[in-house]
Amino acid sequence: MHLTYGTCHYKGKEHISYSIAESYRDGKTVRKRILFPLGKLSETKVAQIKLILKVVKGKEPVLSSIEDIVPLKSLSYLEVAVANQLWEDWQIDKAFDENKITNSPVSTPLIARVLTINRCLEPSSCYSIADWVRTTALPQILNLDPGTLNDDKLYHELNKIENNKEPIENFLFNRTYQLNPESYNYVNYDLTTSYFVGIRCSLSRLGKSKDNQPHRKQVILAIMVNEEGYPFKWDVLPGNTAEVTTLKDKVKVCRNRFHLKDISLVFDRGIVSEENLQLIDEEDLKYISTLDKNQIPKVKGVNLQLFKDLTVENIKEEIESLPGFTKYDDLLYYQDLGQVKDKRYILGINPILFIEERKNREEKLELFSHFIFQFNQQLRLAKRKRSKEAIASTIKKELARLKITRFFEKPVFSKIKLTHSSPKGSTKRIVSYQASIKRREEKIKSASLLDGVCCFITSHTEKKDNQFLFPPEKIIYGYRNKRKIEDAFKHLKSFLKIRPFWVNLDEHVKAVYTVCVLAYFLNLHLARMRSKYEKTDFLNSKKLYQPFKECKLIRLKDKKFGWVKEKMINPEPDNLKLIQQLGFSHLLNKKRFQRTTVKN
Repeated sequence: MHLTYGTCHYKGKEHISYSIAESYRDGKTVRKRILFPLGKLSETKVAQIKLILKVVKGKEPVLSSIEDIVPLKSLSYLEVAVANQLWEDWQIDKAFDENKITNSPVSTPLIARVLTINRCLEPSSCYSIADWVRTTALPQILNLDPGTLNDDKLYHELNKIENNKEPIENFLFNRTYQLNPESYNYVNYDLTTSYFVGIRCSLSRLGKSKDNQPHRKQVILAIMVNEEGYPFKWDVLPGNTAEVTTLKDKVKVCRNRFHLKDISLVFDRGIVSEENLQLIDEEDLKYISTLDKNQIPKVKGVNLQLFKDLTVENIKEEIESLPGFTKYDDLLYYQDLGQVKDKRYILGINPILFIEERKNREEKLELFSHFIFQFNQQLRLAKRKRSKEAIASTIKKELARLKITRFFEKPVFSKIKLTHSSPKGSTKRIVSYQASIKRREEKIKSASLLDGVCCFITSHTEKKDNQFLFPPEKIIYGYRNKRKIEDAFKHLKSFLKIRPFWVNLDEHVKAVYTVCVLAYFLNLHLARMRSKYEKTDFLNSKKLYQPFKECKLIRLKDKKFGWVKEKMINPEPDNLKLIQQLGFSHLLNKKRFQRTTVKN
């Protein structure tokens, strides 16, 4: 049976008349007979009758009212499906050595996938992973029982993940190199620190902190990324490791394991040493870095007197006429100093940084002068004897806090005698001091000449027809592109929440870092995909997965008949367009959830 209609015209108007009819076969001809004429119907009545006929035909299992449908649970779907699809697209399961994994339905690659997706979306401890998985559609997507994700299983698999670190590194390198060999023209290397909570990890040591946590034990995180920011080598080092000692192994790996040549290693000034630079030369690789400010005046050809007349007020005009300098962009003017022995130097000045550093120093000097004035006032009102050593220590701490110790001589103290009267009328004589401290004007002047100044150092010294084959612009670009590795560390710390580690054993700490690097790898790829269409970098933004968050699976139950079914919330039109552009439309296919319809 089906609903049919016919039309007729009366007094210039068209009228629609509905009927319930059925089809039958008359020989080879299909005919229709009217069973129940219904006449004129409203749109609501038409919809209701169509639904009734579907139920009669068995196309709809039940006929329910909206009051009988209740939501049971909301599951995160599209965001986890996207992260899972990224893992699938890169075929990361193949990165694992079959001889070093658990071969079972809940395998090492599967655990690594779950932990990585969790880091991408909602970083959790091993104790919380199973509970988090239950709030998502991962059990359906991966055919996974969350009950298997107990902490003993996860800790066991962390050991396996750590055993697969080198195969994973090799896999990511080979995939990214095959896709774009030129992305390895510049290889960025850097380190950061992550403070540690716990006492059982032998890697955690007191050391020079980059987190402003000098009183806490820490580990050092090392990473190498290519020009596009994709990581391919990483390590967790003891927290007291000196930066300058970490490069040797990385150079050997680039040359011997990855067989890289004709590349430029880019690293921060803290890693620069004659031994490291010589090692890179011996491996026939190139390097690009910068010098510490105190090293710049010692470079042959550097003339800092060119900057002596620059001020906050005139820098933007005067910088255009600096002799020998070329504009790279609004943030850098440079001068190629040429080759000095086996190295090449490029001097640069940033007008914006010049203003910031000049104002910052002047503000600190003014703050310290105000501090001395107020401190002397307190000393004149002292109610007890003041120690000269204690006063000197207070001044020293303030200079250290402001980081301007080198701009001042040692303080000079003059003794003063005070008389203090108690509320009871008695008096006593008190010894106190007044402090005076002289500025080192020459030191301040010398520091001012380096405001906004940097100096690049490189081994790109090859020439043809008396011209450098590697122009200064490429050297500057290579070092500036180090921002990619800074983005990586920012993402690892702020978005993937690498700290606290939530684990203590060395192998587990290293495995957690590997999981975080894999999550960064996937998130970087998603950010690059989105940037292609939206012209915005969402890597270090909470909006990276935002277009997918609204698409949840809602588990619904019919109270009357006991049916349970999962339905997906459809994305908004703008988000749907993005999903289609990114190639994720298949993740919206409702057939993916038909198997989840059950009777309770």
